[in-house]
Amino acid sequence: MGALLQNPTQAEQDFFRSFGVLRERYPGERQAAFERFARVGLPTRRVESWHYSDLRAKLRQAPPMAEAPDEASRQYARLEREKVSSPGALKLVLIDGFFSAGLSDDFSGVAGVRIRSIKDETLARNLKALTAQADDPLLDLNAAFSRDGAVIEIAAGTRLQQPIEIVALCGVEGGHSRFSRNFVTLGDGAQASLIETRAESIGGFGDSALFLSLGKAAELDYACRSQNSAPVDVQSLIVSLGAEAKLRATALIAGAPFLRRQLFVTCAGANAELHLSGASLLTGRENADTTLVVTHEAPSCLSRETFKYVLAEQANGVFQGKIVVPSQAQKTDGKMMCRGLLLSDDAALSVKPELEIFADDVACGHGAACGKLDANQLFYMESRGVPRPEAQAILIEAFAAEAFDILHDESLRDLLNADLKALLQTGAFA
Repeated sequence: MGALLQNPTQAEQDFFRSFGVLRERYPGERQAAFERFARVGLPTRRVESWHYSDLRAKLRQAPPMAEAPDEASRQYARLEREKVSSPGALKLVLIDGFFSAGLSDDFSGVAGVRIRSIKDETLARNLKALTAQADDPLLDLNAAFSRDGAVIEIAAGTRLQQPIEIVALCGVEGGHSRFSRNFVTLGDGAQASLIETRAESIGGFGDSALFLSLGKAAELDYACRSQNSAPVDVQSLIVSLGAEAKLRATALIAGAPFLRRQLFVTCAGANAELHLSGASLLTGRENADTTLVVTHEAPSCLSRETFKYVLAEQANGVFQGKIVVPSQAQKTDGKMMCRGLLLSDDAALSVKPELEIFADDVACGHGAACGKLDANQLFYMESRGVPRPEAQAILIEAFAAEAFDILHDESLRDLLNADLKALLQTGAFA
């Protein structure tokens, strides 16, 4: 191993010890990934892309590594699955990052879909190019420690009628370090919908990575439901779009003590189309950081990013977005927007949009806006008999639900809107 980090924290030392136990079992790429992490450690505010989320200060100790679930964990996850999973979707269940075939649906009769284990080393090598397109220490940590996961392969020309849902759950104990790593590949011309439901709030530390690869003219609607994340949680989404591929991806974030959701998207083929959005609703001292890098590698690609934040009490929101346009990506069309709704004087939103353009025939722009609920609109509804908490919930719902309009799959939109309505009915944002 190369030179280790100087003065490692307790958490970093915990990771060093944990990997020392696994080192002989996992040679090659895993060791290389951990060595990259060991040279830089957990990111701090000194790392520009992590400036607003000091993970090194937040993660004081690394909980012990999660092991394969026992019967008690499977029974607990079975009950949780019924509470949080989506009706009508084909389900693939993970417990503490380990694929659970017993709790997952049978995909054998689904034409054009194949489920494979990430443990297949040959398959892992074939997907290496996708993993290499993002550079981040938490992705290296994920590559080093993830021991299970799934690959969902959707064959060329397949048009799925049912959404596929990845359901990430905790075991009965929960207070562990959980690492999950999943791949979804769509062949040329394939069309599908994907839901990622994350309910891992018992405790511990989470570091998950989802890789999406879309072939030529493939289309995917993707929705992430993250309303119960671990006390410290990092979620990474890495995407590669082939020529003429279309991705529409959104997320509903809530119940986030300290969440970093980072997206690395590459428009690798000409005329690819990307729509990204998200709504984060935070209260108390919750903290959610959405950081994205969209790279237009090919010409004539279109990207749209719109993210909404609703912040109450002392909640903290972070949005960092960068659009990168190298010299060969002429005729790029990229626009990025962040909007914040502050319900308290103590809430805070940090926004950092960036454009990095090296081509001369492009149309790119970004914007940000932050404000409070419109007092005139509240007064109008109250004057017509709508109680103030209900009026406030109506305005918040209208503001946040726009993030889901990018989806073409009506069932996914309805699911997220139902989640949003249920969240507002708790009164946490009244």
